Amino acid sequence: MDMTADFVSWLQSELNHRGWSQSELARRGGFTPTAINKILSRERMPGVDFCKGVARALGMRDVDVMRIADLIDPDERSVAYPPAIRRAIAMMLDMDDETQRDAEAVVSAIWNRWASRNGGNRRCAG
Repeated sequence: MDMTADFVSWLQSELNHRGWSQSELARRGGFTPTAINKILSRERMPGVDFCKGVARALGMRDVDVMRIADLIDPDERSVAYPPAIRRAIAMMLDMDDETQRDAEAVVSAIWNRWASRNGGNRRCAG
């Protein structure tokens, strides 16, 4: 079972346990029922903002929901990325696979230009 399926199963279980509809979760989490539906139908991956809304609605810590969504390493205590990186990740999670690969190629080209000006490969998980 992939992590998206795990998250979807967990979230559906939470809704069932509370007797909540998708609309109720959306109201409590501050997003649209359509956003919930796209996650539950696996049409879209959960992002940081979505997880924060779910955490708020369920009375949980953001970091715990993000761990369930596989957005952070289980051993990490919090998301350590700066806001620009978190926004880029959230945007990429909304993209289809082909567009994600295109975005990765653009970032890679920018990183390669930066690395050549700054002494080479300093930090690249590729």
